[in-house]
Amino acid sequence: MTPVVRALDAEAYRAAIPELAALIVDAVAGGAGVNFLDGVTMSQAAGWWKERIGQVEAGVITPFVALDGERIVGSVLLIRSRNPNSPHRAEIGKVIVSRSARRQGLGAALMAAAEARAVTDGRWLLILDTVTDSAADAFYRALDWQVVGVVPNHALLPDGTPSATTFFYKDLR
Repeated sequence: MTPVVRALDAEAYRAAIPELAALIVDAVAGGAGVNFLDGVTMSQAAGWWKERIGQVEAGVITPFVALDGERIVGSVLLIRSRNPNSPHRAEIGKVIVSRSARRQGLGAALMAAAEARAVTDGRWLLILDTVTDSAADAFYRALDWQVVGVVPNHALLPDGTPSATTFFYKDLR
């Protein structure tokens, strides 16, 4: 599959929420640490995405999706800092690729799109975090993200087990 990635405006984002919710449910079912526990419902996952509509409308968040035809199979959020002392910084969030679409370059394509938009916006310092020693941890390292450190027992895995979180940064200058 040739990765097709596009940014969503607020209207397209609203329309995509059911598919974005399905990404979260699929990721959690596969054991990924994406802020939810086992048994997360479509309604709960959709609620998480809906809570960000105002930030998408305001341009604080730019959502990107990876597409297989018209079906959303991946996501990433570029979340710009709103603090006066950090107009150069943004966070990367909700990097999720459907289990059925992994190992096809979609994650890398999503990250490249978010990084390119960040540079265009003058956001040259990016941060993110993920479950320590996970596939995502290895993925970010392979994309030249730098480890800041590890916080033990920072979050719960989907099964409720405490897990360490690794914090990363990337300087795009």
